Amino acid sequence: MTNVNPCQSVSIRVGNLAFVLLLIFSPLAQGSAPRWAFCICLWLTLVAFKAMFLRRLWQGETILPRSPIDLPIAVLIIFAAASWTWSIYPDATLWAFLRLLLYTAVFYMTVEMTESRRQTRRLVQVIVAMGLIVSFLGLVKYAGAPFPSFWKGEDPNSLNSTFVNRDHLAGYLAMIFTLGLGMVFHRTTDRVMIWAGALFVILVAVCLSLSRGAWTGIFIAVELMLVLFMVGREAKRFKIGIVASALLLVVGVTLLGSNAMIARMETLKSVTEDSSFYGRTVAWGGSLKIIEKSPLLGAGLGAFPWSFPYVRPAGLTMRWREAHNDWLQIVTELGLPVLLPLLWGLGLLFRRGLRIYKATPSRLQAGVILGALGGITAILVHSIVDFNIQITSNGILFACLVGLAAGPYSWAGKTFTQSPVNTFNGGSIIPTTAGPEDRVDCELYLTP
Repeated sequence: MTNVNPCQSVSIRVGNLAFVLLLIFSPLAQGSAPRWAFCICLWLTLVAFKAMFLRRLWQGETILPRSPIDLPIAVLIIFAAASWTWSIYPDATLWAFLRLLLYTAVFYMTVEMTESRRQTRRLVQVIVAMGLIVSFLGLVKYAGAPFPSFWKGEDPNSLNSTFVNRDHLAGYLAMIFTLGLGMVFHRTTDRVMIWAGALFVILVAVCLSLSRGAWTGIFIAVELMLVLFMVGREAKRFKIGIVASALLLVVGVTLLGSNAMIARMETLKSVTEDSSFYGRTVAWGGSLKIIEKSPLLGAGLGAFPWSFPYVRPAGLTMRWREAHNDWLQIVTELGLPVLLPLLWGLGLLFRRGLRIYKATPSRLQAGVILGALGGITAILVHSIVDFNIQITSNGILFACLVGLAAGPYSWAGKTFTQSPVNTFNGGSIIPTTAGPEDRVDCELYLTP
């Protein structure tokens, strides 16, 4: 064992606290979309990242933990930094670059947390707990109870909770729902009914948000998870049927109890007649003109709001600060070459994640990876019609899921040969007392 000096102990506690506060604060502060909230998130991230840096430095480790997508991330950061030199609005590019660095820092801190089974479990618990809290607040607000004006949303007829926009709330909760579902699939806890109840509340909140993009994202993600669970882990078919039936029951009950949701479902029959969707398709046409003008370099990271007015199609009266398509907007800002690191990184992430998911004997690792890949799928699908990843809280959660999918999980499949230990990010070994969660984490798959 290696001893932990007082400075390292303080670093561990400070880093833990700052990271947890980041996960708690970001969704509660209107999704951290306002500039003041983003600055607080940036400060909390800096504190947590500095604590990780010092801890790894003291232990003689590399500054950043290794991950399978290090190279694609580095290429993406180089693209983003270089765009400042030709950006049509350098100040906006600087702020957008800071946001990218924030997401990158969260990713690497999450990767390091996966080196400890206890930290991995606690991270997932904090994320799901925040999803439950935000959902509960949204349901209280939706029911008409007195609510602070600070959390006033755009549409009073839909559930938006602590977010300004219902679609951003739904995107945030969709990622959490799939993450928690992966944990339930693999029975990573003895409190399955509590987790199922929390996921029920979260799913109801997503349904009442009236976000069609989130509904589609969750549907595709859950379908993917069910297939992987049934094929990759040799699950019994009746268990899959029970889970699928429960999900359909939740959605069905919510549909029957919400006239607004039924009306929203009707718009899916003819999206061309829906003004919201039609406006987005027109905006996408204008975005394509930006790409035509500068296909290789783009307008500069974060410069879309200042490049779009020059190509804005007739009929769009509002100012469009986003393209309502994360995939399309990143190309307008950084050019077509940016698709190379993005698709490269996603390909590496899913290939490695699926390979480890099929091979790992650890239920905790399998549940986390399945849920993380499901959450990534849900938000990437939703991002085709919205700009969730540009909302700070959603981007932070997305970075956490990517980190959970890319983590090393060096403890997976191992059993304790001595007193259980609690390892934090940097690998320091601190003797602790064994608890129920330690015994659950060490269980292996002995039967299909």
